[in-house]
Amino acid sequence: MTITTSDFETTYRRHVDGVVSGDLKAVLADMAPGAVPAVFVGVQVPRADVDGAEIISVRVDGDRGVGEAVYATPDGSIGLRSGWVLVDGAWKADILENFDPSSAR
Repeated sequence: MTITTSDFETTYRRHVDGVVSGDLKAVLADMAPGAVPAVFVGVQVPRADVDGAEIISVRVDGDRGVGEAVYATPDGSIGLRSGWVLVDGAWKADILENFDPSSAR
């Protein structure tokens, strides 16, 4: 299987749209098996209203995808970087970490 950035980008953009729309079921379905709940420990994520998102970076490094987005919430911006791995041919998130949204501009 050839791993392409465009395949990952399609998945990542759909995932970010799910976060913005509040589709928790779809967002959780994008998580790698066994990743939840540990992936959320110590990480600030949008939990309710999200006014929008700006995708900062989408890339494939070897066999891993990395996506970075800044989410606009009523309480301020949240920079969120996620690491993704292929599981049975589908991209699944297995790492989340915050970054300073002001450094992305």
